[in-house]
Amino acid sequence: MRIPESLLLRFHKLWLRLRSLRVAIALTVVAGVMLASFLSYVEQTSDLRERHIAQIHTEMYHLGALTALALREPLWQFEAEQANSIMEAAFVNPEVVSILIWDDKGKPFATRTRDAEDPKLVDASTHVVERNKTMVGKLTIQMSTAGYLRKVQEVRLQYLKHGAQISIGALLVILLLLHWRLVRPLEELVRASGRIEKGQLDVPIRHVFRDEVGALADSLEATRQALLHLIAQLESRNLELTDANEHLEQRVAERTESLEKALVTLERAQEEIIQTEKLASLGRVVAGVAHELNTPIGNALTVASTIQSELVDLKAELASGSMRRSKLSQFIARADEGLALSMSNLHRAAHLISDFKQVAVDQTSDQRREFDLADVTTEILNMLQPMLRKSGCEVQKSLCTGVLCDSFPGRYGQVLTNLVMNATIHAFDAGTAGRISVTIGAVDADTVELVVADNGVGMQEEVRARIFDPFFTTKMGRGGTGLGMNIVHGIVTRILGGQITVHSVPGEGSRIRVLFPRIAV
Repeated sequence: MRIPESLLLRFHKLWLRLRSLRVAIALTVVAGVMLASFLSYVEQTSDLRERHIAQIHTEMYHLGALTALALREPLWQFEAEQANSIMEAAFVNPEVVSILIWDDKGKPFATRTRDAEDPKLVDASTHVVERNKTMVGKLTIQMSTAGYLRKVQEVRLQYLKHGAQISIGALLVILLLLHWRLVRPLEELVRASGRIEKGQLDVPIRHVFRDEVGALADSLEATRQALLHLIAQLESRNLELTDANEHLEQRVAERTESLEKALVTLERAQEEIIQTEKLASLGRVVAGVAHELNTPIGNALTVASTIQSELVDLKAELASGSMRRSKLSQFIARADEGLALSMSNLHRAAHLISDFKQVAVDQTSDQRREFDLADVTTEILNMLQPMLRKSGCEVQKSLCTGVLCDSFPGRYGQVLTNLVMNATIHAFDAGTAGRISVTIGAVDADTVELVVADNGVGMQEEVRARIFDPFFTTKMGRGGTGLGMNIVHGIVTRILGGQITVHSVPGEGSRIRVLFPRIAV
């Protein structure tokens, strides 16, 4: 059996790297020596210019002072030749560039110059020539400071020479040591890896030195032993697989039956979850409707109680014979107004009960029927009004009338209820009023759409991507189960035969669009 090529490939790449390792180490040594020489050179030459210029200034001052003393008599006696002799003596210094002499009236008396090595590197000094404390002339001497360049060149050559000598010596020593302590043992390891590649696992691998290379040899030996153990295990597994193949068909049949039972159980559990969520949604609607009915029924009861009380008083007056026409007229007017108010509130309660009855019938059954999409949507939103007012959310409706569907209004109502209530729970921070828009309309002759949008906090992309995952919620432990949007997705795609998409931008709200056929498949 051949050894996997991945392990052997690593050792082959290691050997290729070692072939260039000598070059890399040699270059590193040379670079290190040259860097050390360069740093030493920089340190040596950093203040060379300043020291040389300071020295030139000192020499220029002393030379100028001595020359000024020597020129007192020639300037006093106007002896130009004597002044030229003195300047000649001063020009013995090779750094002197020029000497300019003026008499006491500022007229040139004597001049001597020569070309400077670098005209930009020239400094000057002016001295007054006095005789008996009387100025008899002035002296200007110029000297070149370019001599430091020659010194820098000498130092540079010296360091280059020393750096080359040290690099060659260190390189020879290191290459010899590298061959003895690293290259030779690694070559042994490469040969050992070649034996492993050929499947010759019976030859043990021994280390020469107890260092990193020795650790590598120990690791390679451990790999060889692990491969021997692995081969033995593979041979044992092959025997087991041969035996298992004989009973494979029986095991596949048993697993298939088990999976089918698990699938049936899962589908039953999913249906139970949907029914539970549907009844929970209906329960919330019942609570809201009950609260909403309290107002009109309470108003009608109050009016009836008031009329009943006044009727008792009216009967008493009639029995006593003291009833007046004005009193009877007032009672009739109040009774008429009260009955009108009672009828209005009772009609409102009857309308709520009628809407609730249809919604309850639809949501507690999976009956398929023809319905007007706008009417069903209005009924559901009317049922949700108490909860929406409690949450502080305003619902804006844009309902296209005359859109007839042959589908499942109960499941459609469950989708709409979950989307609207999900927006009130997740789209707005606690205590913050918001706006939810519900839009329905026809996309084409065969397809209708429902769009529920809000101007809430929106969703991050990682939340939007997982919104239909079961048990995923951002309100875990605070009333969220993570099943609402998963149930919505299942109803839309499996029962209504449509599709649902979500678009959301953080801070700009969310928009959920449901497309489904007019006639359910």
